[in-house]
Amino acid sequence: MSVDFGARERESVIEELASRDEELRRLAVERILCLPVSEAIPHLIESLGDSSWRVRKSSVGRLQACDESDAVADALIAALWDGENPGRRNSAVEALIGIGSPIVDRLITALDADDVDVRKLLVDAIGAVSDPVAIPAMIRTLSDPDVNVRASAADALGSLGDRSAEPELCSSAVDESEDRLVRLSSLRALVNLDATMSVADLVGVLEDPFLAGAGYAVLGNHDDDDDEAAACLLKGLMARSRASREAAMEALLRVLSRRDDADFDDLAGKIRNVGVSEPELVENWIDRLSSADLSTRLVLIQFLGLVGAPEGVVAILEASSDEAVAEVAQSTLAQMGEVSEIAIDRAWDAIDPGLRASACRVLSQTLGPRAMERLLEALDSDDANQRMVAAEALGRHGCERALVRFVERLVIAANGDAFEAEEECAVLTTALVAVCEPENGATPQTVERAVCLISELLDDASSQTRLAVAAVMGQIGRREDMEIVTTLMKDSDARVRSAAVEAITRLPLDVNVESLRLALADESYRVRIAALNALVVSGAENLCSDFERLAGDEDWRVRAATLRVIGTQEDVALTYEEKVALLQAGLDDDGAVCVAALESLTRVGGEGAVQLAVSVLDRPDPELVQAALGCLAAHGTKEKLLELLPLVAHESWAVRAEVIDVLAARRVTRALPTILRRLETEQDTFVRDSILQGLKRLEA
Repeated sequence: MSVDFGARERESVIEELASRDEELRRLAVERILCLPVSEAIPHLIESLGDSSWRVRKSSVGRLQACDESDAVADALIAALWDGENPGRRNSAVEALIGIGSPIVDRLITALDADDVDVRKLLVDAIGAVSDPVAIPAMIRTLSDPDVNVRASAADALGSLGDRSAEPELCSSAVDESEDRLVRLSSLRALVNLDATMSVADLVGVLEDPFLAGAGYAVLGNHDDDDDEAAACLLKGLMARSRASREAAMEALLRVLSRRDDADFDDLAGKIRNVGVSEPELVENWIDRLSSADLSTRLVLIQFLGLVGAPEGVVAILEASSDEAVAEVAQSTLAQMGEVSEIAIDRAWDAIDPGLRASACRVLSQTLGPRAMERLLEALDSDDANQRMVAAEALGRHGCERALVRFVERLVIAANGDAFEAEEECAVLTTALVAVCEPENGATPQTVERAVCLISELLDDASSQTRLAVAAVMGQIGRREDMEIVTTLMKDSDARVRSAAVEAITRLPLDVNVESLRLALADESYRVRIAALNALVVSGAENLCSDFERLAGDEDWRVRAATLRVIGTQEDVALTYEEKVALLQAGLDDDGAVCVAALESLTRVGGEGAVQLAVSVLDRPDPELVQAALGCLAAHGTKEKLLELLPLVAHESWAVRAEVIDVLAARRVTRALPTILRRLETEQDTFVRDSILQGLKRLEA
């Protein structure tokens, strides 16, 4: 549906389409559907050949948005004949693909074109659309006089996802009189369709180095009980061509993925036997890990894991330094279990220090005797990553032997100034807590020992150490540890007091509320905020007076945090009326506090929130107006949203764009005339784009 913007807008669009400024041309393309479709299409086809990719991209989008898909398809197909401008041809194909199934019949009809390049582009587009209605046409195209068109037709049949073309593709794949490119495309299509062929039918294919890899890939589609295919693939591991060997490896992995436990173990055992009897193959796989492409490296890693060769462990570990294969490498080494553990332990001194953290991750999965010793040793490493991996693993497995070292490392990290110090403190805290958890085998004696070790740190401890103690006590503290936490709540360092306040929420409720309310009067705004959050989490009742007190706090950060809690904590013990009253008072506060109030009003919702949001719309601060718009967008009725129309001409571009987005998202169609008038005078590029997008949504 197009919009008549008037003669002036029409002339502006035509003029800007010919501008030397690419941004003006792009904006003209975005606005071009104000013209009748029959007039807009030729201009858009012309713009498909623009020198700017941004203009071409916009033209593709506009063509796809046209209602007249048949007329657009005819124009795009005609554009494929433009051999002088590859940009136009490629953009036309992109647009055809984007329009999709509605124009497949027209693409098929055009396949009788004399121009071989056009036929190939049409076949490529049909394959990308992937509509099964094109299958008969693609089967016929397998007989096209041009090799490239036939190959593209085979590729298209592979992407269409329907196995009805399997007989023709099989025939093409084994036809020795057919061009090898077409045969290769047919084999790849069969792989994509998960089709199968017998070993006997593929003999000629497997003897051809150019086709053998694809042939092995087809064998990888066989069901889990086809021993003949598996035997052929095992033999393929020793093929002369490296590409064939690696294709056989990948196919075997696919066959394995479909086998149940018993059959899996049987085939995996045969693969291991190949590795044992042909050690040069394993050496070759290890050598290839450093140079192969990504998909091949993934296959090689899994194969080395299946073979279980100790000499491959360090090579896989080194490969894990690449993030793209790290997960597969780590899981493979973990599955190798004791083999990995022994190999890593023996090679530890030779392993690159940068890889030892990865080695620790593997050991954290195997966790045999050698692993435990290496992980305990790693706690004293110079490398922070290695220490943290070891601490996490030892904590997760409830290693009580590590408690003393955890505490020692916590003190060092808390008082250190290294980049990772804060993160290491957090990891060590989590590890200490994990060792004390019953599900990890902790006994009451374990917890008592941990608390004693932690509490002993308080004597002459630095503020950083006391902060770390407060964090740990918040996780493992018991009723009998209340005195320690209470002491920390009186600490001279506000950060420690704040952490202690957070810790006290995990202690018995009958002790919590009184202590937390005392903390509401702390001299540090951080502690007051922590006490408020803790009170809410604790489920304390009768909070209204506490909220009123903090909503009038002398520090704007406390006031803002108080109002924000009202919206973010659903279980706040306040009535709707109490929430709205507190938030209304916040609207008269400074900017950040007012924004917090508006954000909470958006979450609270209701008629009261809408009325308060409307009262802010005439404020001079654009940020406040935008926050109010968010509330109205979420909760305002369409009638109430009409009160936003004057903001379409707001002096702030951000407000103009926001209000247009709100009106469009809520489908306030009565706003169309106002928005159209604004388009005629709007100078800001971003807002113009918002208007155009908004109009499209309102017209839909």
